[in-house]
Amino acid sequence: MRALAVYFFLLAGLLPSTETTQDLRSRYGKPDVERFTVRPGMSITVEYGDDDQLCQVVIEPKQPIIHKAEPLRYMSPELVGSVIDEVAPPGQRGPLVNTLLESMGCAEGRIEEYANVWISRATDTCLPLKPERESSARIVFKRQACPPTPYIDGHGSGRE
Repeated sequence: MRALAVYFFLLAGLLPSTETTQDLRSRYGKPDVERFTVRPGMSITVEYGDDDQLCQVVIEPKQPIIHKAEPLRYMSPELVGSVIDEVAPPGQRGPLVNTLLESMGCAEGRIEEYANVWISRATDTCLPLKPERESSARIVFKRQACPPTPYIDGHGSGRE
């Protein structure tokens, strides 16, 4: 029995171990992208600028990084709105500059441009009676430390 226990511990020492967040940070430095669970079944993926401040945020139903093709999952507009308000509080957005609404069949995209941030939301309008009908939301901050995005061209227009 004792020999079996020694054999087990020797074997365990030979098996490869998985990396921890501390291992990866010490080897590669701080991450520029992270994902957080903000509500049950809902996550945000954030990208930071060179100044360690938020640049881009994607709000979407939580799913594994590697996943098979599945039907779209949706979130309630109220929950999405509350997360948007937490990440980009209304008082920090600046004045509303422009609004764009794009509708194609059941898909609706709404973009609100503020002085300091862009906020876009994707909704399935064919699900009006279901509480969950938003597939994603994106927040893009307009700051020099942030990388160019489809909302802001590479020449810095729209950035403060």
